[in-house]
Amino acid sequence: METITRMTLEEISAKIGISRTTIYKVLKNKGNVSEKTRNAVMEALERYHYVENKNARNLAMNREYTIGYVGFRSGSANYFSPKVRRGIERAVKEFGDDGLKVMISEFDVENPEQQREEVEKMLELGVQSFVLAFADQQLTERLLKTLHERECKVVLLSRDLGREHEDYYVGVDYYKSGLLAAELLGKLVSGRGKILIPVTAEYRDNQDIQTRLKGFLEKLKEYPDCEALPVIYNLAEGKQVYQEVCNCLKKEPALTGIFDLTYRLDMTAKALLDTKRSDVKLVGFDLFREIEEEIRNSVIDGVVYQDLSKQAYLAVRILFEEMCYGIVQEKKKIYSKLEIVMSENLCYFREEQ
Repeated sequence: METITRMTLEEISAKIGISRTTIYKVLKNKGNVSEKTRNAVMEALERYHYVENKNARNLAMNREYTIGYVGFRSGSANYFSPKVRRGIERAVKEFGDDGLKVMISEFDVENPEQQREEVEKMLELGVQSFVLAFADQQLTERLLKTLHERECKVVLLSRDLGREHEDYYVGVDYYKSGLLAAELLGKLVSGRGKILIPVTAEYRDNQDIQTRLKGFLEKLKEYPDCEALPVIYNLAEGKQVYQEVCNCLKKEPALTGIFDLTYRLDMTAKALLDTKRSDVKLVGFDLFREIEEEIRNSVIDGVVYQDLSKQAYLAVRILFEEMCYGIVQEKKKIYSKLEIVMSENLCYFREEQ
């Protein structure tokens, strides 16, 4: 478990071995400071998210507002954790002067029971507001029951429960994202041909993936000359994704498009390259470094994207504003803006990763 909070000049001074007076000179652009020292100070201020304190009202009154974030780390979606942390850090940078701090604990996606253990530790420390990015829906249902009994506030991040509930949800409208992916792919293939849909092994237990596929198949009906091949389920590893896609590419000459729901878009793109099927259009979700080159070269024709770091920022902000300012959101579900990233606009999204 770790805590993200704003650091003072005194704490930064101790960390980098440069006096507070020198740091102050750099901040105010006063006095004689060497370029080397100036660069070291500026790098430290950025690294420790320092923002000059212009309103220390809550800190002066010794008020702190602690939010617990319990999320997951995933090998197949290794971009998830860094992007969430970036959003949390942004919130702390913005609201740190008013006493916000965030306790962070992450667990392996294969060990969801650890989520419950980490939440219980935070409860023992007095935390009453939580952002949860869960891996196991049934376990999270039980966890929420416990949190509700203790009158805790909860924001579900990125993954919803697939039903109406009293907690906040910040993330994607998965059904609409499926509709958008089908519209994009349908137009890319000119409304004709066979469509391959490989799906991750998480499908059976993940309501969001099921909803996304449902939206895709519903929208694809508007393209009567497109035929969705039987969905390939239970693709658990990158090698398995690669092999199944290669097999289909070799035996289906009429294949015109692939809708990837494996979240291993890099392996699906590799299958297209290795089988030399440049005639097949590929659409998937999310943006991460491993697929940038394939998007730039149009091996991956487009991805449906949402700003995950902004989702994390909003989740923390919602809870903090309710705790500190008494601002209660009317909407319980806050959906991210869906965007399409292709080769020509990739440059605008790279810095958001």
